[in-house]
Amino acid sequence: MDFIGYRSDALGAAVDLVNAVIEDPDGRAPDQLRGVLVAHSYQAIGAPDSVEPALRAWSRRLRTVFDATTDDEAAAAVNALLADVRIEPHLTNHDGRGWHLHYTPPEAGLVDRIRATTAFALAMLVSEYGVTRHGRCAAEGCAKVFADTSRNAARRYCSSACANRSAVAAHRARIRARAQAGTSAR
Repeated sequence: MDFIGYRSDALGAAVDLVNAVIEDPDGRAPDQLRGVLVAHSYQAIGAPDSVEPALRAWSRRLRTVFDATTDDEAAAAVNALLADVRIEPHLTNHDGRGWHLHYTPPEAGLVDRIRATTAFALAMLVSEYGVTRHGRCAAEGCAKVFADTSRNAARRYCSSACANRSAVAAHRARIRARAQAGTSAR
C-alpha cells in the first residue's frame, strides 16, 4: 500500500525507526538509524553523524502515534508531529529517479525530509484507518510496533517471529490446560 506516492517507504521507515530505538534506546549501535533509512530507499549515505540523535528524538515522537489507543489520541499525536514539520510539497527530478513528490522545500536536509514524510505517512494511515491498522505488538514481552498494510487488516504482531512465538505459547497453554483438566477429572 503506497500511502504518499513517495519513492521511499515512509510508513515502513516510521515503524523501523521506532523499533530501532526500542531495540537500542541508548544509541550504542553506530549508524543504526541511517541503515534504516537506506533500507527504505532514502538517500542517507554520506549524511553527517548529527542525524542519528535527531532521528532518535524523532523516532521517540513517532512512537506516540503507535501508543495511541483511540482515534482521538492518534489524531492528536499525528497533529503534534505535523505541527513541527515544514511541509512544502513540490515535484522534483534528481539522481535519475524520475519525477516524484517531495514534501519539504528543496533546501531541506535529510532529517527534515524524514520528519515530513514519516509524519505525513502516519497522518494518512490514521486518517484512513484510525487505530485499527497500527499499534504495539501483541506478543508477551515485546515492545515493538507495527503498521498493517495488508488487505485483511489482521496484523497484531511486529514480526512473524513474534506471531509464531505467541501461537506456540498459546498451543502449549491449551495442551497444559487439557492435561490438567484430564487429571482433575479422575
